[in-house]
Amino acid sequence: MKIKSIFLTLFIVLSLSPLLVGTVLAEDPGELIDKIEKYEEKIQDLQGDAKTLQNEISYMDNQISLTELRIQESTYKISQTQEKIQDLAEDIDDLRLRIEKLEGAIDYQTEVLSARMRERYKSKDSSAIMVLFGSETFRELIQKTEYLKVMELHDNKLINGMATTKDAFEVQKRLFVEKKEEEEALKRQLEVEKANLDAYHRTLEDQKVAKQSLLEKTQNDETKYQQLLADAIREYNQIVSAADVLINQESRKVKKGEAIGKQGDTGYSFGDHLHFGVYRHSSLKSIVGWDWYYSNYVDPKKVLEGKNVYWNTGCESSGYRRTGDGDWDWPMKSPTISQGYGYTCYSNSLYNGKAHPAYDMWGPIGSVIYAVEDGDAYFCRNCLGDGGNGVFIFHDDDYMTLYWHLQ
Repeated sequence: MKIKSIFLTLFIVLSLSPLLVGTVLAEDPGELIDKIEKYEEKIQDLQGDAKTLQNEISYMDNQISLTELRIQESTYKISQTQEKIQDLAEDIDDLRLRIEKLEGAIDYQTEVLSARMRERYKSKDSSAIMVLFGSETFRELIQKTEYLKVMELHDNKLINGMATTKDAFEVQKRLFVEKKEEEEALKRQLEVEKANLDAYHRTLEDQKVAKQSLLEKTQNDETKYQQLLADAIREYNQIVSAADVLINQESRKVKKGEAIGKQGDTGYSFGDHLHFGVYRHSSLKSIVGWDWYYSNYVDPKKVLEGKNVYWNTGCESSGYRRTGDGDWDWPMKSPTISQGYGYTCYSNSLYNGKAHPAYDMWGPIGSVIYAVEDGDAYFCRNCLGDGGNGVFIFHDDDYMTLYWHLQ
């Protein structure tokens, strides 16, 4: 190929411009964001309203609507991210093609330059022989020299062209790497957005179940709701008050598996059950006051041994579930969990949005309650004069277990 054709090929290759990622346009999500903000404000206002069944149902309805909007928002984000990933994939394929063309151009230019350098080297050698042996006329030697100068000029242009091609090649490679990194980041972002969407769907289901459970528990009756609310407040007051009273009493040693009482109700509307909590407290002196109940609590499953336990909380589907990651005994032989640990479907309506720091469980009437581990036990046998009964046991490693609503 002639020099002119070589540079024409080089011009075509270099004319490939860097690829830009197209911006994906969709409907303006501003209206969706406005709705979300309005529901958030409404929910905040409802939290300050009086505790009535009507207000609680309104609160739950607004939470459900807010979560539905969150699902729409999350779905929109996923769609946008997927479109960006698709565009990047097309960009990356295009860049890969560009890089292959540039590599071909560089290889071709290198081959042509090598051939011309070899030819020029041979011509210089033959010129030297001409001078030494007079096999050519001086005029022919001059013509040959001029020809070599022209060849050298074209070779220099070819070398410069190769440098330009290599620069373009490096730019495309760098852009390719950047696009790949951006693609990987978007894929990670997509996984997070999908996980958020799944979480919102679960939250929505839990919220609907919580509303249905509250309506069933209260039979949509304000009086019954107020009774449940009063029971929850009474339970809290009894437990924290008992700790203050027991600090002046003597403890006694109990062994793991030792019977410490029987399942009772202490007047609780939910019926006979055990309220079982686990805390990181070393003594009664560390739980004086009203704040300890909602601090330093531990998920009971972390210390209880694993076993198949029946769950029937009204907050999720009932059934047996493997529960427990520790090595402590369970406080009941064959319990049914009626309320789990943490934020349950009753957290807002009965506990002012605070976590439930325990397991509620029940068995047959009169079920025996056992110490889950060795420790120093303090027994409240109507120690407040209001029928409340329970046990506080302090174990090694600064653990405390709480057993309430005993007979």
